[in-house]
Amino acid sequence: MAKVGSVILLELGLCVLDDQGKNIFSKKFSNPVDAYGLLRQQETPHEIKGIGDELKRFEKVMVNDNNLHSILKNAGLDVDMMPMEQQQEIKKNTALFAVKCGLSSDESTAVQQLRDFAISLSSSRVKEASEKLDLHVIQAINALDELDKTINVLAARMREWYGLHFPELDHLVQSLTAYAKIVSSAGTRDKITHQVLQDAGIQEKKAEIILSGVNRSKGGDITDDNLRLVKKLADQVIEQSQLRDDLANNIETTMEVVAPNVKELLTASVGARITARAGSLQRLATLPASTIQILGAEKALFRSLKTGANPPKHGMLFQHPLIHAAPKWQRGKIARAIAAKVAIAARIDAYRHAGRDLFIAEKLKKRISEIREKNKLPPSEDERSRKSQEHKRRQAEYFGSRGRRYMERPWRYGRRSYQRHPEQQQQRHQQFQGPSRKSEGDQRDETQFRRDEQQPQQQYHQHSTDWKSKKPSSKNKKSKKKKFRKR
Repeated sequence: MAKVGSVILLELGLCVLDDQGKNIFSKKFSNPVDAYGLLRQQETPHEIKGIGDELKRFEKVMVNDNNLHSILKNAGLDVDMMPMEQQQEIKKNTALFAVKCGLSSDESTAVQQLRDFAISLSSSRVKEASEKLDLHVIQAINALDELDKTINVLAARMREWYGLHFPELDHLVQSLTAYAKIVSSAGTRDKITHQVLQDAGIQEKKAEIILSGVNRSKGGDITDDNLRLVKKLADQVIEQSQLRDDLANNIETTMEVVAPNVKELLTASVGARITARAGSLQRLATLPASTIQILGAEKALFRSLKTGANPPKHGMLFQHPLIHAAPKWQRGKIARAIAAKVAIAARIDAYRHAGRDLFIAEKLKKRISEIREKNKLPPSEDERSRKSQEHKRRQAEYFGSRGRRYMERPWRYGRRSYQRHPEQQQQRHQQFQGPSRKSEGDQRDETQFRRDEQQPQQQYHQHSTDWKSKKPSSKNKKSKKKKFRKR
């Protein structure tokens, strides 16, 4: 009779049982969480590296774990999986098997050890999830967008405040950082020199215009206290701008590591914003191309589904240079092509981890060149008319003959229907509980009443009872006076 051995893998360790169920070998994990992680990656922990020698005495080996089955099979052993009923029994009585295998002294101690293992495993998984670089990219791009708002607010206040002293500078220098450097270095307009403008990055011709405008400025004088505060604002703008550059460089380098193919197709900033909108790189890899195309335009999408308006052609993808610079009639097609390739690139970055694949970028360039060649000229008037008629036909099919305006404001384009109040229904019901012989008018009213009863319940509409006490508006009075005078 063939000898059959059983290898039972538990959270606390591993043991080998013979065909009679006796424990012949057991090994406890020094760090159960690390050993569990290695086994999930189909790697052998150092505690069970010599288990192959113990299993050679058996002609057949049964295991209860898929990863351990792969490890032992690669070692050249005849290994099979245990029946599902036996695996379920081991999972239900893990503490008892831990005591039987000698991994724990008693059942209560085994339960406490299993509890500690579960807590440690959960903590390690939370830590592992928090260390993902795509989550750090999401935080960096959100910080970059918020920092842009802060810089714009501070720079606008600085320019407006300093413009009281030197208003001509506002029209000559458009860069926020260059304007802040001039204010921080020079202070008053009299101290603006050629060297200050050169350090701020101003060109030679524009510097001469600024210097000539210093003597002809119509701005008023500024006190030392106000100048000190304006300089602090300028220093903040310079500091925040430097922080923004650091964030942009960090996003550039991190996207190259996390999602090189997405970065190649979308640029680092747009790729990071798309990833942030999706939630993570894993989530982006599961989205279809049609969803990626309209990420950031959800409000317009649901409005089109509700009212029948034209659906959006692109969301955040509009920030892509190829879409932003393309003619209006080409943007939808280019956005669709880019979204299709981004869906493939995100899956490569999330699951393959194979680095940059230039084949996708080449295919995208080829497709965009085909779109530009095929759609050089805008669509003709007949084509636009045909598409408009087709859109109206679809709109009428889904939203009725009156279309979108009726769906938005049905009270203006149709009759308002309402349900009577329950008290009115009771009174009307008692009104028709008279003799069996009714007049033709009463029968017609009762039929209408039953028809109203069968209608679905809607919001109750209360009629106003004080309509007689309302006075005519002043507009009606004026019209009556005019008519009286004409007579």
